[in-house]
Amino acid sequence: MSSQPAAQISSGTDEPVEEIYYRKGDIDFCFLLNRRHHNLRVFDYRVGNYQQKRDFFDRIARAEGLRKVFTVVEKQDSKSWRSVGFSREGAIPGYFRTADAYIMSRVYTEDGEPIQGGAPKMGAPLALPGKEGKDKDLKSVPKPRGLTVDFIRDPVLLQDIVRGVGQDALYAPFRRGVFNPDLAIHAKTGKKEYWVGAETDSSFGHAKVDMLTPPMKDIELPVLEYCVKALLDELHKQETASVFALCAADWTLSNQVYSELGFKVTARLTDHITRADEFVGAQLWHRRLANVAAPKLSSLLG
Repeated sequence: MSSQPAAQISSGTDEPVEEIYYRKGDIDFCFLLNRRHHNLRVFDYRVGNYQQKRDFFDRIARAEGLRKVFTVVEKQDSKSWRSVGFSREGAIPGYFRTADAYIMSRVYTEDGEPIQGGAPKMGAPLALPGKEGKDKDLKSVPKPRGLTVDFIRDPVLLQDIVRGVGQDALYAPFRRGVFNPDLAIHAKTGKKEYWVGAETDSSFGHAKVDMLTPPMKDIELPVLEYCVKALLDELHKQETASVFALCAADWTLSNQVYSELGFKVTARLTDHITRADEFVGAQLWHRRLANVAAPKLSSLLG
């Protein structure tokens, strides 16, 4: 982590994601710079002039060759970001436990200039088998024959797994502090291995799910569906209220897994990820697991 006074914030690090704190005058925030996917997520502390913030990130986008700057905020804050040229691309229901989150984005040209009129709209979503968002009993997903499943919580192992498979899976950390899942399922059938991870946030009761070994063939769908289902069951035991996932919009099989498990698309994000030097749109899938009340003060204070 570092604090930088200038718009040029390259640090020479080999890590694809860097967490940076910035404070100058009335502006005070943290942001995640994802060089692999050419985007930046702003964590705003709600202080300072929004036009100054926008101008600051415009300079970073130009200096770092970014395609996108985005932030995840409550409804009342989304209006302030919209007033300075950010576009609403969708929502994450229940992200703040008792409030939805709005994804506000600013997309740039290859020359680093903000695209006028807001983020371009993505094309129509791919047609998937079945009915998106259908109510489906997670316990009804059968376990494929010969599949072995283990839960992994070792942070060092999970970090190594992300380094090994994260790029091909288009993995993009969403939170501060730790840039890999803190809970994962490791499954094996024969010589084939599968990984599905979750970035959890107990404070707000949500988790981001990632298929770190996404399905490449139809025959892999039952395995990945079972693995994601098993992970959701474990998250439910941990009183996780809702889950969401980001998936390349043209990855039909991955999108199908989420659809079959009752997720709904709540955001469509233009040029949100990078694959083989190509900017790719992403769909954000969401599913509520349980209606979990806010934690008692005593539990937060220990």
